[in-house]
Amino acid sequence: MKIFFVTLLLASLLLVLISSVDLILGFSLHNLLSKELNPFRVMEPAEYIILILFLLFFLINAIGAFLNKKKGNNPSSS
Repeated sequence: MKIFFVTLLLASLLLVLISSVDLILGFSLHNLLSKELNPFRVMEPAEYIILILFLLFFLINAIGAFLNKKKGNNPSSS
């Protein structure tokens, strides 16, 4: 629960920081909100590739941990 709270707190603080910097730079409020609510619109193709690689890395680690846990729970037949 603490990890979830800290993650949520950091995400909200970063959102406020990014919004305030955009306001200081002179972006309109409409553009700022549309950019904050749809972050994939401003990504470049190389950033999409990195995002996909991070997601694949996470999925592979999660599946490996699940299989190791499942393998460890099975009683050995000796």
